[in-house]
Amino acid sequence: MELAITTERAGDKGWIAFAAEVRATAQGTTEAEAKQNLRALLERYPDLLDDLRQAADRRVELIRL
Repeated sequence: MELAITTERAGDKGWIAFAAEVRATAQGTTEAEAKQNLRALLERYPDLLDDLRQAADRRVELIRL
């Protein structure tokens, strides 16, 4: 399953990784650690992905504004 995420530097507090589709957020000292923590969160609570698994038609696109 593919899931779009956003990473963002949180000043001197490290990095945040956010998966908007499943409303999940994790943080870490580095960007890589924040992503890994988000992955660990989703592996620990797989029910967060239930809505995505049940979606019949799903496309993720990036648009430039």
